[in-house]
Amino acid sequence: MQKLYFLGPKGTYSELAALRFLKILSSEYALECVSTIAKIIDLLDKNPLALGVLPIENSLEGIVRQTIDSLYVSNVKIQAQVEVKIEHCLYSKGKKEDITHIISHPQALSQCHKYILDNFDNNIDLINSNSTASAVLSILEKDKTYGAIGSIESGKNLKLNILDKNINDNKDNKTRFILASRTDLKFGQKTRTSIVFNTKNEPGALLRVLEIFNKYNLNLVYLESRPSKRVFGEYNFFVDINKGIEKIEKPLEEIKNICNYYKFLGSYSIL
Repeated sequence: MQKLYFLGPKGTYSELAALRFLKILSSEYALECVSTIAKIIDLLDKNPLALGVLPIENSLEGIVRQTIDSLYVSNVKIQAQVEVKIEHCLYSKGKKEDITHIISHPQALSQCHKYILDNFDNNIDLINSNSTASAVLSILEKDKTYGAIGSIESGKNLKLNILDKNINDNKDNKTRFILASRTDLKFGQKTRTSIVFNTKNEPGALLRVLEIFNKYNLNLVYLESRPSKRVFGEYNFFVDINKGIEKIEKPLEEIKNICNYYKFLGSYSIL
């Protein structure tokens, strides 16, 4: 049985997204948690039949940089997308007034920034973790001065106190998760396409690319710049377009012809 990798341990929002994808996959896959996004991408590059679930954008904190940076250098493509509602909880062995350290994924800490300011001293120690679920697991080995922020799923069957529920500052908090693979999958109509490119380092270079999108009346639902990591001062532009590849092949070919670098990241369904 082939693998479906997700960012672990069990109880992460990535696992919730993986379970959503499992329901619509035509073949059976065995779920396996992986410690980092980079490791998931590496496993997918080595196994063309495996699938991986990756967080790519949060409605409050924006793009997940580890994901887009990894996609840029890999051979995998985006196959589908789902949105998962984010509802964070605060866990600890003790009471809220005992806590002097809070552990979680950097995005979760940021998404609960106001809650932390309103409920703890300014000198509260914020500690980054690879995932919300690993943060919750880690405080099993800590004393009551440690708290963790994670999903309701991440604390199941653990002897921890849930001190507060739904603590994210914005209650309409969602994360986009993508299903990635080297092998193309079919999930019905493709309604979004993702690409990455960089332009010549000269005035008006990016404008010329944007004019092509305008000429074909294409709506960019996302545009993000990231350092290329090849030349200082050179940037890659990640773009999401709200049309499937079959409707935009001509404009993408024009864009490819005027860019220093161009890569197709996938055309996919939003499930």
